[in-house]
Amino acid sequence: MLPSVCGLIVPVLNLDLESRILRALCSNPSSGTDNPAARAIILTQLHPHRWQDSEHRVVFEALTALPGRDATELREQLPAQATRMGFPDVNWENYFASAAADSAIETLVAELTGTSGKPNP
Repeated sequence: MLPSVCGLIVPVLNLDLESRILRALCSNPSSGTDNPAARAIILTQLHPHRWQDSEHRVVFEALTALPGRDATELREQLPAQATRMGFPDVNWENYFASAAADSAIETLVAELTGTSGKPNP
């Protein structure tokens, strides 16, 4: 059975892409995402995306609230930021786990934004 959000069927592909992108943004110091300027560009590209999972939306918003941080600082500061936003129960292990060999994050973002529905208002 496909997952649903607000009664709408959500493609598993989008949920998987969201997870992979956020994991790379949170915990992949060997990629270009450890460069705060590169991370800022990616976050800007993702801004219009309608996050299919509410936890994914919280993680994205916490990332955007902490500009200029490297991966080590994000690991230390993201949980506190999400708590300040009113979301203390984010399962950070999912986002700080080592990402398996994956496509370049730019490729994942292009794929996700190409499959997204309408942008956020």
